[in-house]
Amino acid sequence: MFGLTVLRRTFRCLIRSTRIAELEMEPNHALRQARERRPSSRVPGCPTSRDELAVLVNNWLLHETGEVFALDERAIGRWERGAVRRPSEHYRAALRAVLEVDHDWELGFQDRPPEPLLMPGSADALPPTVDAIRAVARSLHIVDRRCGGGSLYSSVTAYLQAEVARALFAPHSGAHVFAAAASLTEIAGWMAHDSGRDVDARAHFDGAYRLALAAGSAALAANMCASMSHLASQLGLMHDAMRLADVGLQRLSQAGGVAQVEARLHAMRARALAQSADRDGCLDELARAERALGGRNDDEHATWAAHFDGGSLAAEVATALHLLGDLDGAQRHVRQLLELRGGDRVRSLAFGRLSLASVLLDAGQSDEAAILGRQVAQIVPTLSSARVRSRLGELALAIRGRPETAVTRSFLAEMADLAGGKTPEAVSAWPV
Repeated sequence: MFGLTVLRRTFRCLIRSTRIAELEMEPNHALRQARERRPSSRVPGCPTSRDELAVLVNNWLLHETGEVFALDERAIGRWERGAVRRPSEHYRAALRAVLEVDHDWELGFQDRPPEPLLMPGSADALPPTVDAIRAVARSLHIVDRRCGGGSLYSSVTAYLQAEVARALFAPHSGAHVFAAAASLTEIAGWMAHDSGRDVDARAHFDGAYRLALAAGSAALAANMCASMSHLASQLGLMHDAMRLADVGLQRLSQAGGVAQVEARLHAMRARALAQSADRDGCLDELARAERALGGRNDDEHATWAAHFDGGSLAAEVATALHLLGDLDGAQRHVRQLLELRGGDRVRSLAFGRLSLASVLLDAGQSDEAAILGRQVAQIVPTLSSARVRSRLGELALAIRGRPETAVTRSFLAEMADLAGGKTPEAVSAWPV
C-alpha cells in the first residue's frame, strides 16, 4: 500500500495541476456559481446554461432599453474564464437582475467588501464526513446525467481542493475517506472528459487509482482501471486500453462482490478487441461481461464503483458490433439501450441516438439518421457536453457528404443555425 504521506502529496499535486490554466487566467467562479444556482427554465433540475443566461440577459436589456443586444454563450464563457474581467455596465446590470444579486462583487466583477465573511467549508469548519462526500457524489451524478459535465467540472475540482483535501489531511482520516476521495476524483475525470479535457481526465483517473490503493480497495482500483481503459479506447489507444483492462481484472481477482466492475472490464477488453478486428475474441469478452453482470455487488466499496448496468452493456455491445461491421446487431442493441434509459438520462439518450444515427447512416438510411440528429440538436443547447456536440458535428459532416434529401437538408440547416450560420465543423468547437 502506498504511504499516506505520499498519497496525500500526490492528491495535492493532482488538484493543483488540473487548476493551473484556470489560475493563470483567474477564472470568475462567482459568476459561474451564480449562474449554476439559478434553476434552468428549460430543463427541470438543471442549472441555467450559458446559452440560456445569454438569452435572459438579451431579453432583459430589450425590455429595459428597447435596444436589441446579441450577447451569446461565448461571451459568458469568456467572462467565466476570466478572459474579460469587467463587462460593460449595461451587461452587469442585466446580470445582477437576472441572477438576483445586488452587487457586482457577488458576480466577481469587483473585489469583495473588506469585512470578513465566514463561508461554509472555510478553514474554521470541520472537514466533510464520508457521508457528506457521498451525498455530493450522488447529487453530481444526477445533474451530470441530465446536463453534462461541463458546467460542473470547475465546481467538482474546487470541492476536491477545498473540502475533500481537508478530509484527507485530517489527523485520523482512514480508508473510507480515501475511498470517497477516489470516487469523487473519478467523477471529476469523467466530467473533464465530457468537457473535452482528456489530459485532465487521465490525471484524475490516475489519481483516483492511487487513492483507491490507499483505501486498500482492490475493487475500487479495478474500477479506476476500467475508466482509464475506456478513455484509452475513445482516444484510439487500443493496446493501452487492453493493458489497463487486464490490470483491472488482476486487481479484481483479489476482491469479490463487484460484478458490475468485472462486467465493465470485460466490456472494455471487448471494445479493444473490436478495434483490433478480433471478432471471436470480442464476442467471447462480451459473453463474459453478460455472465458477470448477473453476479453479486456486495463489496464494501461497491456503492463507490461506477454503475455498469444492462443499458451500459447494451451500449458497449452496440459499439463493438458496429466496429466489427455487424450493423443489424449494433442497431438492435442501441435500440435496447434507448428503451432502457429513462428520460432523466438526457446525455445518455443523446449518445444513444447519435450512435443509432451513425449505424443507420452506414446502412444507407440517411433520412432516419438526420431525424435522430435533429432530436439531439434540439437538446444540445441545454447540455454542457463537448463530447455530445462533437459527435453531433461529426454526424452533420457525414450526412453532408451523402446525397441531399429534404430531410437531410432540414437537419443541416438546423445545424447551421445552432453553429451561428457556420459550417457543421464549427459545432465541435462550441464552448462548453
